Amino acid sequence: MERLTVLLALMALDAGGAETHAVSLAQQLKKRGIRVLIASHGGKLTAELEKSGIDHFTLPLHSKTPASLIYSAMGLSGIVKKYGVDIIHAHARIPAWVSQWVTYYTGCPYITTSHGIYSTNWGMGFLTTWGRRVIAVSEDVKAHLVKNFKVDAGKISIIPNGIDMEKFNPSVDSAAVAKDLGIGPEDYIIVYVSRLMGARGEIALRLIEALPEIQKDFSSVKLIVVGDGDRYEVISSMAEKYNSSAGGKKVVLTGARLDTPCLMNLADVAVGVGRVALEAMAMEKPVIIAGEAGFSGILTPENFEGAMKHNFSGRGSERKTEASLLAKSIKQLLSNDEECRRLGKFGRQAVRKYFSIEVMTDKIMEVYHQVLEEENHGINR
Repeated sequence: MERLTVLLALMALDAGGAETHAVSLAQQLKKRGIRVLIASHGGKLTAELEKSGIDHFTLPLHSKTPASLIYSAMGLSGIVKKYGVDIIHAHARIPAWVSQWVTYYTGCPYITTSHGIYSTNWGMGFLTTWGRRVIAVSEDVKAHLVKNFKVDAGKISIIPNGIDMEKFNPSVDSAAVAKDLGIGPEDYIIVYVSRLMGARGEIALRLIEALPEIQKDFSSVKLIVVGDGDRYEVISSMAEKYNSSAGGKKVVLTGARLDTPCLMNLADVAVGVGRVALEAMAMEKPVIIAGEAGFSGILTPENFEGAMKHNFSGRGSERKTEASLLAKSIKQLLSNDEECRRLGKFGRQAVRKYFSIEVMTDKIMEVYHQVLEEENHGINR
């Protein structure tokens, strides 16, 4: 049991990959006897923190207005002083920028996790700082930091986001959710979980476009789209039109939900990127990597290492995510139950080996100790 106080700083706590990872990390740290505090603008995941007995402090860390930045810096500084925080771990650029000023004011060191490929435009460049150490979630993210932000490669540790294997377990009971969504035993289910914003919302539209081709061979196929965002209304409109023409509710939009394991357990095929792909793998589901960055297709043992290098994002692929490619890959999986089971078993084993939250927390703790040891010896890198 370690006597350590860690403050995790995020923009918000809605159901996104970085946020879900931070909650899982906080829960793991607490299990190890570490005092964990979280500061963010708040959101749906705060309820899960409360259940875990983890304190949350609401600050406007989602906003880059001068007033919000000053208010957040003062708020974080107050938390650091009151609770004797040993290290701040920021999970986005605005919280990291605020944390730098808290470090100047309180002396508490901070680190950052880079969860993806960040914009290098001047406005956001002004708000980009990295702290004593940087965690990159994949090899290509590290390369991006070194090339485009001139971060010292020696300061960067590659630590992917961790998955809670107990929570994402294929034995979870999805019967109530299936009944609620009108899912029957005869249905073939495609599940897409994402923030329905910008280009990621477009993937949901491409999936709806793919349904007529899929239905030629699998008439009982249904698409479940989980998430919310600025493209939700457009997706909802397209879903209504398709359902009307198909004579039934073939596209089901759930909105943002927190019962992802139950929803994912309904899937015959999961479509997604990043953390969603890993969660689906943990649930023993065959996965199609399809995102705004590119289309990698069906995740297999043969292309797993390449996909892992790019954080299962579709980066590195020369193909765009198109309805025809989605339809072809989905039909390929739905027509081969044995292959789906093989890929599902492989996926869960791979997540257990490379991405379990326990292993990832061990590695993050090593970074914390490196920083604190440097702090104790007066090393400022």
